Amino acid sequence: MIKLKKNEIINMLLDKDNKDNIMMNDNFGEIVTFEQYATIPYYDKYLDKEDIYCILHPLNKTKEFDPKYVYPFLVKKDGNDYSLEAVDDEDLLNELDKIYNEME
Repeated sequence: MIKLKKNEIINMLLDKDNKDNIMMNDNFGEIVTFEQYATIPYYDKYLDKEDIYCILHPLNKTKEFDPKYVYPFLVKKDGNDYSLEAVDDEDLLNELDKIYNEME
């Protein structure tokens, strides 16, 4: 999980017109620059709640991230704090991929 120290990052992720790269520290303290691919609101009918996911592409290699891949994250809010949680559920990954491909 990557904790976001600045709410500006969340504002950038949620702004559909924003195309700026996002810089943050990974879990090892290395700076990683991400290109935003998509922000996806997703309603989970089984849990009856809507979450926001983002698809990010790292532009530099770190211990945690490789530019060969894109990474889906769940945007989590806890009070005034935000974090990005990596998505590793295979079914959810497939669903997000399907939604992303329909967006193009």
